[in-house]
Amino acid sequence: MTRTTLRIALFIVFAALMANPSQAADDPPAMEAKVRDEAISKSVAWRPKASESVLNKNLKFERTQPWLTAEALLMATFGIGQDEDTVKEALAILDKQAKKNPKDPVSEFYRGEVLYWGKEPNKAKAAWKNANDRAATLTKKDPKDGCAQYYLGASFVRLVKPQEARKALKKAKKADFDPSMVDFQMGLSYFLERNWKSARDSFDTVYELDPRFAHLFFYRALAWEKLGQKDNYLVDLEQFVKLAPNSPEAKTAMALLSARK
Repeated sequence: MTRTTLRIALFIVFAALMANPSQAADDPPAMEAKVRDEAISKSVAWRPKASESVLNKNLKFERTQPWLTAEALLMATFGIGQDEDTVKEALAILDKQAKKNPKDPVSEFYRGEVLYWGKEPNKAKAAWKNANDRAATLTKKDPKDGCAQYYLGASFVRLVKPQEARKALKKAKKADFDPSMVDFQMGLSYFLERNWKSARDSFDTVYELDPRFAHLFFYRALAWEKLGQKDNYLVDLEQFVKLAPNSPEAKTAMALLSARK
């Protein structure tokens, strides 16, 4: 998806909404959030075309906050390493949505992700801390809020607090939040502790749930190496590069593969 394609798609959607302006307003916020979460799940797995398909099937939600957050992450995954203007545009959308919705941790969390991809770690950390605070507030109000528990846990991973992360992620899983995303973050939490076997086991679970979840292969490869499984290490690195050749970690994976050849 290019920036031109995105804008054409948005124009078409806008025209459709003007023909039936009440359509988006009549849909419940819970459904909008469900669409957002499904689209985000595909982008997180580095499957931007699948994320685009989810949004295209739910165009009635265009111009709503949840839809815009998912669209911005989609734009970032398409643009990273290929079109920096698109990435900047995505970041601007996330920034705007985070400010418009001061209780929402989702836009702020992914604003941190995109900032990190753009090699602005200090700004990224500040965004993740803000997302963590927002998610914590929501979980205090409703401990069964699976989405809030997930972003509480994921932001704890980014803030290098693995034990706190797992407490929240277990609650997210119990609340039936996207299991592939939850188990991936669980794997990262073990990775931070250098618990390579538990990390690998978590990434194995992600594979069972979604065998095209690109980043599981990158981090499982590194776990394989620490466990002395060199063949599996190379296989996973190759699969990661195949699935996510434009991702921020792809250059590292290619360098590691070249060093082994």
